[in-house]
Amino acid sequence: MQLRRSSWWSVVLIWGSVACDVRPSHAEDKCPPCECNCAADDKSTAAPVQATTTTPVQANPPGQQPGPSAPAAAEIGELVASATRKMNFDDGKGCLDDLDQIHALDPKYDARLAVTRGMCEMLVGRCQEGKQRVARWYQDETNMHPDRAMATAESLASMRCREGDSTERDRLLRAYFDLSDGAYMNKKTVANCKAALDVARALIPKVKPQGPEDSQIRDTPKALFHTAATCFGRAGDCKTAMAVYREFYPDISSVKDPAMREKMITDSFESAIIHCGPKAKSP
Repeated sequence: MQLRRSSWWSVVLIWGSVACDVRPSHAEDKCPPCECNCAADDKSTAAPVQATTTTPVQANPPGQQPGPSAPAAAEIGELVASATRKMNFDDGKGCLDDLDQIHALDPKYDARLAVTRGMCEMLVGRCQEGKQRVARWYQDETNMHPDRAMATAESLASMRCREGDSTERDRLLRAYFDLSDGAYMNKKTVANCKAALDVARALIPKVKPQGPEDSQIRDTPKALFHTAATCFGRAGDCKTAMAVYREFYPDISSVKDPAMREKMITDSFESAIIHCGPKAKSP
């Protein structure tokens, strides 16, 4: 009896100890044990910490000049507009001054304005330098053939070259441009038309085509009877327009009758030069 009582108390004590131990016996087994990988002294595995939010950002690679700031970019835009406007008003020096300021702010941007700089050089009398600059830009940037690039440069030079080192060819092309501009684009004065025609008269016999494709020199004189007469007609001098039309009219010596030749020229003039023919007098 005493043995049974002792056994019973043993059971009670065992169950009591189990009831008091509230720790879960197997909960930890459901999750793998945590491992700490933050050992600062383990240099073989610890990744370096980068403070990306506080590291200064470098806008350009080392050794490369930074681009223009927003205020500088705005200033460059104003200078480009100013240089272009001055070029269009034949102010070559003012144009080059603006371009030099752009170069001081951003030389790479200035390099992209080579054609503008070349035309402004032409305006100040540095015609050959300007043509070479323009032709070089067209070759390097557009892969244009050197012959075509120079023809393009000459076309621009006919608008911009002013005396200085201009050749006779440059001056003749300039005269052709002025007459054509006065005839079909911007009305000129009678004095403007006369000055350009005087240059053409003097230089046509001297300046020869540079090759079979040199249409600027070969073909333009053939149209001068119409171009020069229209320049004078738009300027209001129809008498001179008629005289010029007759002077440069294509050869019709095969027509033996002088009266017939005169009628052909007069009829052609009245039909072609609209500012002086019957159409100009009609309401």
